[in-house]
Amino acid sequence: MSSKKSESELLRGGQVEAFSLWDLPSFDTASHQVALERDDAEPESETEGEDSLAEVEEEIEEVKPFTVEELEQIRQEAYNDGFSTGEKDGFHAGQLKAQQEARTALEARLAELEKLMTQLMSPMQAQDEQIEDMLLHMLKAMLREVLQREMSTDQTQVLQVLRGALKTLPVGAGNIRIYLNPADFDAIKALRERHEETWRLLEDDSLMAGGCRVETEHSQVDATLETRMQQLIAQLYEERQEQRAHPPEADISITPSEKGEEARDGGDHESA
Repeated sequence: MSSKKSESELLRGGQVEAFSLWDLPSFDTASHQVALERDDAEPESETEGEDSLAEVEEEIEEVKPFTVEELEQIRQEAYNDGFSTGEKDGFHAGQLKAQQEARTALEARLAELEKLMTQLMSPMQAQDEQIEDMLLHMLKAMLREVLQREMSTDQTQVLQVLRGALKTLPVGAGNIRIYLNPADFDAIKALRERHEETWRLLEDDSLMAGGCRVETEHSQVDATLETRMQQLIAQLYEERQEQRAHPPEADISITPSEKGEEARDGGDHESA
């Protein structure tokens, strides 16, 4: 074999371009399969990207700007909603203000009316008190006359009064002195003699017939009619003072009741 090749077998640089590189085939099955799958997946990724881009462009095309009519309609609806809400709030506030002003004016009028009623009733109240005092004095005088007449016609009354007074004395009391009206002297003297008592009888013209006053060294019993009358009159005075301190309720009230105010306020809130 000759070490030199013929010139016909040599390739020039310009002739090399007509040929391409050739690699040896790979005998690795897994590497060959991965390469095939990668080659197959690349066209799908390109297809999905093209589809997503098309969808975005389609959505952008679908969003259209509002027209003048649509903007005017939106503005009018917002205005109507705001006007309706403001009208309701303003009406409610005006109603509450009117109620408060009316209540204030009514309270002022009622205060004036109550003052006028007090001025009208004060003279009548003073007149009633004067009439009550006169009636008590008349009652006291009438009671005195009635008792004197009853005691003068029935002298046994003074004996009952004396027995009651003696029972209130301590047991064993001595030196008993009995003050009585001269008209009752004989009746009490007879009682003393009948019971053989040692009472000392003393006449007193200032005492009303039918009563007496019993005294001992350490005690005293007032059984006079004057004292019993004063106790009765004092009881009547106490009852009258109690009625003045706690007068009965008026038949007509000029002050609005709390229930009426609550009912009216509740109705106003419901109507609002």
